[in-house]
Amino acid sequence: MHVVFTYDTESVGECVPKLQKVWEVHKRHAAPLSAFVVGRVAERDGAQLRELVDDGRELWDVNSHTYSHTRVVRKIPWSKPQPPRRLIEHEIVRGAEVVRDMFEVPCRGTRAAGGVSAGYRGHPDNLDAMAQAGCVWDSSFARSIENETNPCDPYGPFSYEADGHPEMVELPVHGWPDCTVKGAAGPVLGERYDRYTQYIVGWPSPWAYPDGFVETPQQEFEVHRQTIDVMAATGLPFCCLGFHPWCLVREQDPAADVIDLLLSYCKEQGHPISTMDAEAERCLEDRTLLSPAPAVPASREMSFDAGSVFA
Repeated sequence: MHVVFTYDTESVGECVPKLQKVWEVHKRHAAPLSAFVVGRVAERDGAQLRELVDDGRELWDVNSHTYSHTRVVRKIPWSKPQPPRRLIEHEIVRGAEVVRDMFEVPCRGTRAAGGVSAGYRGHPDNLDAMAQAGCVWDSSFARSIENETNPCDPYGPFSYEADGHPEMVELPVHGWPDCTVKGAAGPVLGERYDRYTQYIVGWPSPWAYPDGFVETPQQEFEVHRQTIDVMAATGLPFCCLGFHPWCLVREQDPAADVIDLLLSYCKEQGHPISTMDAEAERCLEDRTLLSPAPAVPASREMSFDAGSVFA
């Protein structure tokens, strides 16, 4: 099983300096990494990020995290209804254009802000916008099909053939995104984040870990280590870990030690480190790696009562 380390680069002035710390760890391990960059971050901080990419292009995989980090899918239970088609097209198409122009990369993939259960199943406007943008894969499946919460499901990659786009695949995120296992563990997060987290964390976890917020790099390592082990036992072709530089590099972990621990563990276990582009290409070439597409969640219907999720 391959393991992919992904980093959502989504806040101006903060993510790129912290991503540099992450890059130092990956560079030391000669391990590839996948960055999802918001278009506005590329416009503002692209020169500094371009320096990191140019420092090791053979290891960097750069794709789009939409143009402005505006939600392009309905989020249960707290967001507004599904955005209009014009907004979706702007976020996905313009986001890909900016990343291509700034970093001189193909930008064949996207990831929606915040993630959503089952990816873009039942979202034809989003898939049409991806086609217009020249993208062939997405990685927005970052919430459980059960009530749009975390941890993410142990689900394999799948084709969007059932949605009319057989040329596109979804590459799900697995386990716990880093920002949902941290509570008031320092000034970076604080009370605002605790209030946000209560809506997206399903505790007790169906995987029985963790039993509360993590504080130290070692505690966080244990969470992601178990995710890697679960995905390997499930027999998936890859495990995708989701990180956010704005909360990964913090007072409790200024040098991104959790990434060092995880990369060392993957080496010990014999899991090659891959990229999202490489996994997409592998899945598009070998369709036997694909899982059946999940059913369209009931929450896709505009008549769905969002209040029932936490009633």
